[in-house]
Amino acid sequence: MMLRLPSFTDLKRYRISFLTVLVTLLALLTIYLVWLAPISAEIETLQTQVDQQQELIGKYQSKLEQAKDIKENMQKQESKLKQMQAQLFQGTDPYQLAASLSELLSTKDGPKLDIKTYQVLASKEFGLYQEVHIRFNFMTNIEGLYYFLERIKNFHTSILVKEINIQNIRRRTGPDLVVNVILAALMEKG
Repeated sequence: MMLRLPSFTDLKRYRISFLTVLVTLLALLTIYLVWLAPISAEIETLQTQVDQQQELIGKYQSKLEQAKDIKENMQKQESKLKQMQAQLFQGTDPYQLAASLSELLSTKDGPKLDIKTYQVLASKEFGLYQEVHIRFNFMTNIEGLYYFLERIKNFHTSILVKEINIQNIRRRTGPDLVVNVILAALMEKG
């Protein structure tokens, strides 16, 4: 089979059809170039922007989750700090702390505990707080020593026994132990 090219007479006969097809093709090309291509480019641009915005939203959501975790952690830390502050001695003077501890630790109705002296040794500052070292000298028996240490253990403020020296003296009646104890207590600075 041979392909035959249209002759001039064939072109004249179908010229309206060719012109209609040509005008239709030109109209479709114009519509594509004027309307569809810019709309397609705009759709691609908008899709890119939507993707970027979704990525940004994802980053912000992860940051919000981190912020929630940080907030929960800070609330826990704040509650721990409040508990710690409740255990601090509420005063401004280490000597006031030593006097009140002496009064609170001495026994009135329990085993015999005779606090002879107390002395403020040193204090270290930690920002808003201060650690005060206090030496107590007292005479007691084994029950009184147990009572003293139990009071320190169950005391409502933060007190730590740093050093304790116990001497046994031979007596027939009364206290038979001489105790020298150094306590460390936390208090707020004034």
